Amino acid sequence: MNIIDCHCHLGRYFNFNVPGHSPEDMVKSMDNIGVEKSCISPHMSLSSDIKKGNHFMMETVIKYPKRFVGFFTYNPHFPELMESELPIYFQTPGIKGVKIHQGTHKTTLKNPAYRNIYAFADKCNIPIMIHTWAMETIKNIEEISAEYTNAVFIMGHFGAIPDHMKYAANVVKSRNNVYGDTTVSMMYEKNVEWLVDIAGENKVLYGTDMPFIDPRVCLGRVLHSDLSEPIKEKILGTTMENILGNVKAYENS
Repeated sequence: MNIIDCHCHLGRYFNFNVPGHSPEDMVKSMDNIGVEKSCISPHMSLSSDIKKGNHFMMETVIKYPKRFVGFFTYNPHFPELMESELPIYFQTPGIKGVKIHQGTHKTTLKNPAYRNIYAFADKCNIPIMIHTWAMETIKNIEEISAEYTNAVFIMGHFGAIPDHMKYAANVVKSRNNVYGDTTVSMMYEKNVEWLVDIAGENKVLYGTDMPFIDPRVCLGRVLHSDLSEPIKEKILGTTMENILGNVKAYENS
């Protein structure tokens, strides 16, 4: 089984200590639990320096091409910079996704400056990992995903709060191009089974928020769930592998 963690970060964070945050530390953690690849967006790009953060991501992907998949963080407050750097990053092997964190960037998904990246992802079948916590975000994804049907929208945290998760899971079920991940910290018992029951076995992805959160916890919830082995394999890697494999090369877009 090839395990792919669809939701990881990288590096230090300004607000609190994050142990084991280097690429080398993360590879050790991945090796300890049998994870083949992790999709990364550095903390720096989400907060203090979008340019350096994305460059750190690219350096890491180039250094460890078999272990990391790069997700380019898009900050709508710097549209000219983002537009100029998109071709550079998406011509780099191993960079296959986009990260949006409208929370740390103090905006919403309806910001018109995001339309460029939605259109870009739609053209190339690119997955967009979105920090999904507020109900407003879930409803925005419900609306935007209906317009950009070739882009893949991943609800990071699946709505985060149990009441939000039920609505989010139903959105995931209703849209062919929307998925959710297992990066949750407040949840019902048997949470993975519950999400699969609502959203469907092909729409739930393994994600951990490493190094923010110990990845062993999220992995254990999947491995020790009551789900069948074929469904566990889909969550832990097969579905995400298919999403990444469907991304079109930039030059052919």
